[in-house]
Amino acid sequence: MAGFHCSDCIYGSFAINKETGKYQGTCSRGFTLAVPHVYREPEMFFADSPDGLVPVVDPYGKEYLRRSNVCDHFLRLQDARP
Repeated sequence: MAGFHCSDCIYGSFAINKETGKYQGTCSRGFTLAVPHVYREPEMFFADSPDGLVPVVDPYGKEYLRRSNVCDHFLRLQDARP
């Protein structure tokens, strides 16, 4: 999954904040998306690009210990089509 981002996944949704010009993301599978190298809230939840947001908290509220920038449920739109 190297090179993929939550922004490539069908479960991720992203919107730009018009005041700051930065992106915020949500995951419909329940992961909290944030910039992994920013530790202050709310700054950690906003990125210059959707690709900067990765899962940092799992659906159960625990720190997500990932081996890559995407979760095990990652699915691209073209892979989801029958």
